[in-house]
Amino acid sequence: IGSECSPLKLYTSFLFCLSFCESRAPPLLKLSRVEELPPFNLCAAFNLDVENPTVYSGPNGSYFGYSVEFYLTNSSSVSVVIGAPKANTSQRNITEGGSVYYCPWSLGQSECHNIEFDNQGDRTVTLNNTDYQAEVKSHQWFGATVRSHDDTILACAPLYSWRTKEDMPQSDTTGTCYLSVKNFTKFVEYAPCRTEFINEGGQGYCQGGFSADFTKDGKVVLGGPGSFFWQGQVISAAKEEIIKAYYPGYFMQSVEGQIQTRQAQLKYDDSYRGKIFPLIILPLPLLSTHAGFLCRLLESELRLGNMGSYFGYAVATADINNDGMVDLLVGAPMYMTRGSDSRLEEVGRVYVYLQRGPLNLEPTLNLTGTQVFGRFGSTIAALGDLNQDGYNDVAISCPFGGDDKQGLVLIYNGFVGGLRDTPSQVIAGQWASGTVPASFGFALRGAKDLDMNGYPDLIVGAFGVDKTVLYRSRPIVNTSASLTVYPTMINPEEKSCSVNNGNTTIPVSCVNLSFCLSANGKYLPDNLDFQVEVQLDRLKHKQKGGVKRALFVDSQQTVLTRSVRVRNRERVCHDTKIYLRDDKEFRDKLSPIYISLNFSLDPQAAFDSHGLRPILNYQSTELIEQKAQILLDCGEDNICVPDLKLAVDRKEAYLGDDNSLTLTFNARNEGEGGAYEAELYVVLPPEADYSGIHSFSLLSLSLTCSYETENQTRYLSCDLGNPMKSGTSLWAGLRFTVPRLKDTRKTVQFELQIRSKNPLQLQKISRPDKVFFPPPNWKVSKSPQVEQDIGPAVQHVYELVNKGPSGISHTVLQLSCPLSVQGQGLLYPLEISTEGPLNCTTNHSINYMQLKVSNQSLECILMYDGGKLFECFNVYVNTCLQKVVYTFARVRQVLNSLSHDVIFSSNFFCFFLSPSQLGFFKRSLPYGTAMEKAQLKPHATSEA
Repeated sequence: IGSECSPLKLYTSFLFCLSFCESRAPPLLKLSRVEELPPFNLCAAFNLDVENPTVYSGPNGSYFGYSVEFYLTNSSSVSVVIGAPKANTSQRNITEGGSVYYCPWSLGQSECHNIEFDNQGDRTVTLNNTDYQAEVKSHQWFGATVRSHDDTILACAPLYSWRTKEDMPQSDTTGTCYLSVKNFTKFVEYAPCRTEFINEGGQGYCQGGFSADFTKDGKVVLGGPGSFFWQGQVISAAKEEIIKAYYPGYFMQSVEGQIQTRQAQLKYDDSYRGKIFPLIILPLPLLSTHAGFLCRLLESELRLGNMGSYFGYAVATADINNDGMVDLLVGAPMYMTRGSDSRLEEVGRVYVYLQRGPLNLEPTLNLTGTQVFGRFGSTIAALGDLNQDGYNDVAISCPFGGDDKQGLVLIYNGFVGGLRDTPSQVIAGQWASGTVPASFGFALRGAKDLDMNGYPDLIVGAFGVDKTVLYRSRPIVNTSASLTVYPTMINPEEKSCSVNNGNTTIPVSCVNLSFCLSANGKYLPDNLDFQVEVQLDRLKHKQKGGVKRALFVDSQQTVLTRSVRVRNRERVCHDTKIYLRDDKEFRDKLSPIYISLNFSLDPQAAFDSHGLRPILNYQSTELIEQKAQILLDCGEDNICVPDLKLAVDRKEAYLGDDNSLTLTFNARNEGEGGAYEAELYVVLPPEADYSGIHSFSLLSLSLTCSYETENQTRYLSCDLGNPMKSGTSLWAGLRFTVPRLKDTRKTVQFELQIRSKNPLQLQKISRPDKVFFPPPNWKVSKSPQVEQDIGPAVQHVYELVNKGPSGISHTVLQLSCPLSVQGQGLLYPLEISTEGPLNCTTNHSINYMQLKVSNQSLECILMYDGGKLFECFNVYVNTCLQKVVYTFARVRQVLNSLSHDVIFSSNFFCFFLSPSQLGFFKRSLPYGTAMEKAQLKPHATSEA
């Protein structure tokens, strides 16, 4: 039995209704195993306050929290009403009759009090001068359904049984409800199924009150899924007429103006109207003339899932896209999908239907759960406009999900297109599953503002641990921030600022930096306190030995931290200066200096008048980034075109008695502009050892070389200048010893290479990122004609960018694909598409079966900023043919992911004591073709 699958609701002129599965709890509590999937990737929390919830506790084993409701009679009286259908009460000889608790709300208050709806116990009737027990209230599940309207509370016991007036020993499960009116000053019973139409053919198994709600004007609406051989029925009456018709001495009552659906044809038996399937009531003006068929199944409008998915177990309505039409959400908590091993897994699903016109429901979105056996979609609740963006939001429960099956509640935000497919917040239960799962989220209720702070709140029931949690909504702060660096180009030669180093004043190159922050929102305090942090050259901390190249002038630090107070709907700005370190302190002059601004609300700020702290809108940008560039020695257009040349004084050298050898070289830059991070690279033969530098000039005295080993290869790396300016000519000698030369007829070869740094960026993407074999429901085509006949498509996209400042030559992008596994075909290369001056060759035939390729072009994803893309390599391959599927089906292997092993090599010339010259691979243009000395356009990059 359930109270929160979603009761009858009346919005505008339509009533969407759903009752609950008969004995709702037992089938959903039989869990055989739980498999946890990766956690949700989203913001940790949005504006429902999970840090300071109010927790209400009930008697152990009472199922306290099975149903929950707000009770707001006026602005000075706010409270929570909670059903405990297995609670024991003071009624004599009644076992687990059930109860409803009233929990007044205030800060720090979590006490609850039992509401005495009924204290009579089982009543008797006299038949043939003999008293008989007329009703059975033990295990009646009173409180399984609870709803309120103004000062009235409706509570139902759907398993209440009544013994009819006939002298028969059995009783009928008709169900009954009670109304508390005028703030607990009067209680009346309403049992519309307690009639002379008994047994299963009448209203004997009605279970009235299985679902229930109030209309906007206060009419009571009940669902009775067991009437008329479980065809089910819906009953409605005005609460004023119910109160007027109530007389304590009578079991049956006639309520003026009561309407209800009647028995239909036999084919509608077991329809469970008011139970499982979603029903829709016709427009209100037609109620009186269509009372016999008040509800009809939406078989033509709704794309029903199979019976095993429990499609319709939960239903909610809300105008989620703010078009004035009420939309429909339907839960199927036992929906199954195939997992990574191609086996069916029960994860649950929620179907979203937008109402495009009266009774015209358009399916627009399917939300599928990720927690195996978590029962996603068991409960759906309209929340109202939780984040105050103009669109209504919803909560969906996954009561057996989470790490310890503690239960989850997921919040989804509405927008103009319907419902967003990613939750903005996931609330986890606090109690791990025990003998009975905590069932956190089994009952949900929202769309009411309990603390009157302008934002609706949420009640969550966890009947398995006899708990109910109230989550209040925090006010939302919308922010707008800006970060400006001007000019964006730092000229090391222009030193317009100064910093102090002890008693010394040092001139430095500097630029201006400013940031601004504004805030606004509904129902916020007048002042908002922020913590602001600005980081300079922030990517350098990720690099081993990286030196941050820029500092703040005021503090000579790389981080600026400020506490900033912003008035609601106002803007605050801060100006400062940053400067460039001396270029002798760092080597990297090519990559941009990334400057980041991040901010957050001060976590130590005082609570507002409602005991809450505001929270930033999760859709606001909390991290802003700008870039500054170091002006290069590359001429007016800031494009370096170096021409590096290497010469040696001789091609052969002879060893004497001391086994020493001096190799003299000449390194020159004859191009336009400097060569940055220029170096001489020398590969040592096994017989030789490096011993030092022989200088021929003052310039060669500054030459430094480092000896390194990588993968058993020994080499020298000699710094030729950063930059090695245009016109530089350097003569120097490298001294070696050759102690291990035994064979006098053997030649010892030295390889010398001169090179400068060119950051290269290789980006890649796979669509999709995972492919499973064999595909579900795969049918092998014996004579494939089109690409769809051979399996699911896999598209790889590669982008290679030379980020400058110079060109490189002889560039090769090599791609290796696993075309076969264990001798069987795996991938079928279907098509290659390229952009840029790229010539592709392959040692494997492309589309050798001549399959018809779809007309959809292979789009090359361009991922660059402010520069010109050099080349993009786009590879599109389809999975292979029938024997691939047979092979994987037989050996039971699964391809979990597709990774890309990309080999990039830049060809270079090897030197045997002889000069050579490199060609050029055109670089992208990161700054534009016309240089604006103070305001050059930055481009997205990272140091390679």
